Amino acid sequence: MRRTLLVGTCLTITLTISGCQDSATAPTAARVAPAASRVLQSELNADTVLDLAELQLPSSARIADQDVINPRDYVCPASTDVTAWYRSQILDFRTKEPALYTVLVTNLLADLIPTYEALLFQTTDTPQSFGYNGEYTRILQKAERDVKRFWDIPSADIQLIGLHGTVLLDVERTAQTYRTLFPTLSPATALAIAQTVRNAVLQSQTLNGGNHPIFSFNAFAASGGGIPDKIIMGDGVLAGFDAVGLGDVAPQAAYAHEFAHQIQFENGYFDDPFATAGSAAERTRYTELMADAYAAYYLTHKRGGTLNKKRVAQFLQVYYQLGDCAFTSSGHHGTPNQRLAAAQLGFDLADQAQKQGHIMSSEQFHALFVAAYPQIIAPDAP
Repeated sequence: MRRTLLVGTCLTITLTISGCQDSATAPTAARVAPAASRVLQSELNADTVLDLAELQLPSSARIADQDVINPRDYVCPASTDVTAWYRSQILDFRTKEPALYTVLVTNLLADLIPTYEALLFQTTDTPQSFGYNGEYTRILQKAERDVKRFWDIPSADIQLIGLHGTVLLDVERTAQTYRTLFPTLSPATALAIAQTVRNAVLQSQTLNGGNHPIFSFNAFAASGGGIPDKIIMGDGVLAGFDAVGLGDVAPQAAYAHEFAHQIQFENGYFDDPFATAGSAAERTRYTELMADAYAAYYLTHKRGGTLNKKRVAQFLQVYYQLGDCAFTSSGHHGTPNQRLAAAQLGFDLADQAQKQGHIMSSEQFHALFVAAYPQIIAPDAP
């Protein structure tokens, strides 16, 4: 496949410099008190604080947000069940163990490390698992096989990779990731940071050895920058959907959505007019809503996911749950109603097919989505 892009697409927020850190829950300028620091940091200076601005990725990210979407035009809830669950988990950790939170999240940015470790270093050369206890491994592996058979792009080289917070217990892998992201760190300092992170995770009474959504509430597709084509699925986001009763449908829906991004990479849809004009929020919204529609088409097609109408209603909620109202953010995925509308388009196209066994080409589906896109994003506020 072509490798010209490196794009990470969090289910809730794009994989940019801030990863999936929730700005509503992360303090901006706190440091751990020296007394608490000494418990965790033997070789590391108590004042060590990494700067997000110094984090270097394999390829540059464009951030050019402009406030061009009028928030008053759209219906947008303050929160949804999945995002509320995620924030509650972060708040629980931050409230119960503020010193550990500050060391790990504020000072050492450890919540970002599992995502970048999976992105930069994980491959299918080693066995992969999905879910805190591997409970989603079989269903995602089946989804991978089925989706690849369904769509017409070359996909044998797309790797399905698990994202696990438990990688933070591996000092060498954690240190390697820190040194890649922060090239100015010396090997000794990177090792000291990695050891500190391991000690903090093991000391925590709430992080469950790294099996916590703060480290893995993410799923994204990547291509380019010298990195193999990947779909990366985080344990934390799967746990979140399970917590709100969607654990049996969300894995397939999430994988189908991320595979749609690989279709976009392969077919050049990031060069579409809607993907290159307007604000960063508008450009991202276009590709994300298109991915929702592709996923819905596969999931409800008689030769795809074959979900019945009850299942359709459930998986449509997946997309609704992950909508956002970040109208000035380069990570804007569309409002919940827009994501629901995009998914509904995919369902309708599959349901209305004259030949039930016929599968549209990815290019044919793209043309229909582009035609429907203005209506999908039309203002919906009273």
